[in-house]
Amino acid sequence: MTPSHSTKPGRRYRYYVTRPDQLDEAPAWRVSAFDLERLVCQRMAELLCDQQFLCNLVPDGDAAAIHQAIAAGDLAAATLRSGPAHDRAELLTAMIDRITLGDGGIEIATHTESIRTALQITTTGDKPNEPIILALPATKVRRGHQLRLVIPGPADHTTTPARRDERLVALIAEAHAARQLILSQPDRSIASIAASNNKCRTRLARLVSLACLAPDIVTAIVQGRQPATLTARTLQDIDLPLAWPDQRVLLGFA
Repeated sequence: MTPSHSTKPGRRYRYYVTRPDQLDEAPAWRVSAFDLERLVCQRMAELLCDQQFLCNLVPDGDAAAIHQAIAAGDLAAATLRSGPAHDRAELLTAMIDRITLGDGGIEIATHTESIRTALQITTTGDKPNEPIILALPATKVRRGHQLRLVIPGPADHTTTPARRDERLVALIAEAHAARQLILSQPDRSIASIAASNNKCRTRLARLVSLACLAPDIVTAIVQGRQPATLTARTLQDIDLPLAWPDQRVLLGFA
């Protein structure tokens, strides 16, 4: 496949398309570059966070070298997940030999030596350069007028799909920031802290109470797994109990 792009008012869309000399009377593929690159980056990041895999890359089980490899793997994984596009491209080029896209999904081919080099893991003596094949199930689905490449969900269709509410996530973040503001000034009242920071005393107190949400509820909200009835407005208006089991029942998580 080869890179391609199209331009619509104010936006540029990148694709990978089948090269004309590779068609052989088969239908051409055109997939979103964003989708394909995102899936590959996620799968490689998962590999680089696998501590057992990283330990096997280090010669002689040296503890200091293992620690450095794990740290390097975490840094590379973070780059693949959210780093600049140029840095992600450099890492992928250094580590990956070939990416094969088929009807059943994506296959990523690499070698242990490529990973060692990318993570700057030095070896003494001969270490085998073993091939690594990472299979990633994916399918093409139509979203509006566009074909997208996605990872199939679980077979159980009764599961509620992820639906991240950015306003709700922002409210949780604001609540934890308010809590830190209060805790940083233990000798002052909420009213005086609110006045000195140009904030509403009532809202500041309300936010602090929301910072007491059960950790599993916060995780579900960040991942978009909250009940459909839970919104930023309903969470602000509700009289939140302090006990976590009561919170789960009241908010629909029990």
